[in-house]
Amino acid sequence: MPIQHDPALEARHLLPGNHQHIYELQNVTGSPTRRSPQRIRHFYDCGNASDEAEKTVVEYVDSDSDQASSSQQSLHYTSSEEKAVVKKFDRRLVLFIACLYMLGFLDRSNIGNARIAGLSADLRLNSSQYEWTLRSFYITYALFEWMPILYTVLSPSTYIASCVAAWGVIASLQAVATSYESFCVLRALLGISEAAFSPGVPVFLAYFYKRDELASRIGLFISAAPLATSFASSLAWLITRMGQKSPIAPWRMLFLVEGFPSVLISVFAYYHIPNRPGIAKYLTKRERRVAELRLQAGKRKDHQHEARPRRFEWNEIWEALQDPKCYLTAMMFCSCNVAFSSLPVFLPTIINDMGYSALSSQALSAPPYLVAFFVVLLTAFYSDRCKNRSLFICFHALLAAAGYAMITVAGILKASPMWRYWGVYPAASGFFSAVTLLITWTINNQESDAKKGTGVAILNIVGQLGPFIGTALYPDDDKPYYVRGMAACTVFMLVVAALSLWLRKFLQNRNMERDAMYSFAEGAEKENLAPHNESRKLVDQSKGFRYIL
Repeated sequence: MPIQHDPALEARHLLPGNHQHIYELQNVTGSPTRRSPQRIRHFYDCGNASDEAEKTVVEYVDSDSDQASSSQQSLHYTSSEEKAVVKKFDRRLVLFIACLYMLGFLDRSNIGNARIAGLSADLRLNSSQYEWTLRSFYITYALFEWMPILYTVLSPSTYIASCVAAWGVIASLQAVATSYESFCVLRALLGISEAAFSPGVPVFLAYFYKRDELASRIGLFISAAPLATSFASSLAWLITRMGQKSPIAPWRMLFLVEGFPSVLISVFAYYHIPNRPGIAKYLTKRERRVAELRLQAGKRKDHQHEARPRRFEWNEIWEALQDPKCYLTAMMFCSCNVAFSSLPVFLPTIINDMGYSALSSQALSAPPYLVAFFVVLLTAFYSDRCKNRSLFICFHALLAAAGYAMITVAGILKASPMWRYWGVYPAASGFFSAVTLLITWTINNQESDAKKGTGVAILNIVGQLGPFIGTALYPDDDKPYYVRGMAACTVFMLVVAALSLWLRKFLQNRNMERDAMYSFAEGAEKENLAPHNESRKLVDQSKGFRYIL
């Protein structure tokens, strides 16, 4: 008689005689074959398959088992093949997404370079008006931070390409602004277009990577920010130098040169970005199936076996909205954003006020962010390897606090400008690394796509309160030392360090509760001390998922 397969069972790995895992994926074209004592089969729904009715069999084959029947098409893959698929995604997807983020960050932060290249003089902006041009971006950015949820319901390729094209056009139009009012409107529109893209990218990458692979990929993505800032400073120096003999004002040329490439790249993005692992054009048919199968083990059971269309899961969204850990990470992100949003747009001005020329200020703004780029990559790599987020966040928050404290003390003592400049290095490296791991930590500790999207939305909505504080920390009245702004950033980074340890303890307690729940539920089910469906539900809720500390 046909084999009766229970789709609620989880697959177990059988270790062959050569100590290498071999996975076999088979399309079922007819009725199930009879049970073979050498094989264990479990059925899975491919939620991302083009035909929702198609079933797959994941078969873990012993080295002594018979070959698969000729009526079935099988696919064997090993861990080395899985690594090859991951490397392709790293090269083709993550690097490209990082490039897009770099272009977006370039367009949002180059206003600091434009200011000392003549923007304030040409548009007659005083210190308060310049701060409002910054706030106009972050006001709309914060208001539209809910948009990462759209990654779970829309086609990512179309959505991302539209966002990139939108900010490219708007950033380029800044070059033709003629008044304070028109410039503020363009900055506000730029905030909407970037809010639609950047905050949801980590959620999108979670569709392609396992939990313990995600930090290094998000690290590469976020590291594009300091790289963009250093590139912006270098490019601004070059454009400013060339613009001195050009009929076009240097700051206008800066916005045009740095904004328009995004429009061109958006066309390529539409065709290059896959909506899911199983349809990536740069993977072979074999690799596409491996890419989908390898992610199944890391998903919660009810999502693993159920093919569902993209839609809002309101119950899960509501659960995430009530989750205290979402708000703890959001408070840390808000504190980080005080520094993350303010230093890149004010650093050229700060260096200029130290006594350096406009050209020298542009050049000296680049090295701290180049160092931060490499620190972020190393931090993300070792955080993934250690499977730890909290201790790395705490360390880098303290590193940033030390850098800001150094700048503050040097300002109070009116020490050499070089002391303040050297303090920028640990400050930038610290807050960029902390931001990277906070985003990863938020996604790691949510069990479903809907919860991940909602968690990231909360992170960014609360987190974007930080820029409103950060952009007000460096008024012209505090020139040239900006002691109050630097001291405030020191305090906020210390808050991040304290909250990271608090959240670590909170998650440790949650993991202990899940361990206890699982032990109790299994015992109740075996002893028939509770209804089967109730004990089964407890087991399912507590069995596989544990929070990353």
